[in-house]
Amino acid sequence: NKQNMKFRCTSNSIRFRVRKSDIELLRKVGEISDQVQFGGGQVFGYALRQGAYAELGASFESGQILVRIPVAQATAWMDSEEVGISGVIPFGDGQTLQILIEKDFPCRHTSEVCGV
Repeated sequence: NKQNMKFRCTSNSIRFRVRKSDIELLRKVGEISDQVQFGGGQVFGYALRQGAYAELGASFESGQILVRIPVAQATAWMDSEEVGISGVIPFGDGQTLQILIEKDFPCRHTSEVCGV
């Protein structure tokens, strides 16, 4: 399955935009992921996974960003008109990581993308 998920990052902030096909895959298999290959076996990956987590969280391990979404939160978001899931994760020294996951769906009444 070709992923259409978009990933953007700025200083201590990560943002994912997912299409309907990505959401259906997340619903079906519990995870969606994609990667950027740099040659020489170097890969940068990013993934969203729903599971039995207490709260929204993220980690960076072995060249991959993994955002963990509690099942109840993921299901409520997928089954509603709600555009996004967001959270701020503290990680010490007063630093935080902002996470935003948004639906990237075309609007019904225009050619623009909703949720921008």
